[in-house]
Amino acid sequence: MSDEEDAAAVDALKSAGIDDAEIEAAIAAIRVQKDLPRPSYPMLPNLSADAPMSAKVAAVQGYIEKLSYNFTGVDYFDVRKHRAVSKILDTGRTITRQALPIKCVEAVFLAMYLTQGLKEIERVPFSFRSQVSGVTYKHIVLAIKHNNKWGSVGLSRRRELYYKDLVYDSLAELLLEYKRSYERVFHTLRRVKVGLPLPHEQNPGEVICWCYVSVKCVDVANATQALADHGRSTHKLGEKWRLECKKAKELGAPPPLPPYQQKKLAAQKARDEGKANDRVESDSSEEERAAADVAEADAAEQAAGATAETPADAVHNAADKMAAIRAEDAQPNRPSFMAV
Repeated sequence: MSDEEDAAAVDALKSAGIDDAEIEAAIAAIRVQKDLPRPSYPMLPNLSADAPMSAKVAAVQGYIEKLSYNFTGVDYFDVRKHRAVSKILDTGRTITRQALPIKCVEAVFLAMYLTQGLKEIERVPFSFRSQVSGVTYKHIVLAIKHNNKWGSVGLSRRRELYYKDLVYDSLAELLLEYKRSYERVFHTLRRVKVGLPLPHEQNPGEVICWCYVSVKCVDVANATQALADHGRSTHKLGEKWRLECKKAKELGAPPPLPPYQQKKLAAQKARDEGKANDRVESDSSEEERAAADVAEADAAEQAAGATAETPADAVHNAADKMAAIRAEDAQPNRPSFMAV
């Protein structure tokens, strides 16, 4: 085993609650065995060869599948999405060197790294939220557009839920195909989120817009229309996003919020203002209103003591909200949905 493999194995065992002495003993027992077969490393796809783009995308998918799905419950790599593009590409490179099992997020990082030189394609994050038997699952793939045809690459427990050939005429058609795929494995697709094209160039500190459009799949007509419109304008929206991010960086400000998050903030602000107006316009006396405010503050304090307050609940302006989202994503052990 190499030093990198040793470190990954030790981290995984520590995360499983095994102490250092047991880990050292297990590693020593393995090292003394001379007849152990050397683990196989899949060969990287040759994407510089003269071949159709569909064949290159299929080669990327084939490489991802050779790493196999990670069923251990332990993450071998950094799965935080809200990092600089360069850091995510570094994670993709590390995956190729260690060749350990991965999940859907690492598969997207790896696909991004492998296709970084294929400037003829657009790569867009495509996230799903589904339910089965009352349990919510989340999943992500990398949607790919070439010559106005859409497909996707990724990894999942179910093959139906990641790889799609470059044959779909729009992002809406790709969504409908995924909806049918989820139904075949008895899942109900609840929501999809689509980001902006990933950059092929590395700019210092540049981040990825993982979710620009968020639609509920209950209303299929509205969902498909929104994704069809987004799919046609992803390139222009991506250029606009990068320009806005560049301006924000020059001003020392965080990247702009996507439209769906701006709508959520505006709706929350309207609800807060409505509650405030209700209190002002009530018929109660000043003493009654003061007593109500004290009671409301006491109740909020008690609730804060019983339940940990999330960063998103504690901030209201756009800049602080994005910072809170990224801080939450940086926590390795934060609660999450189950991955498909």
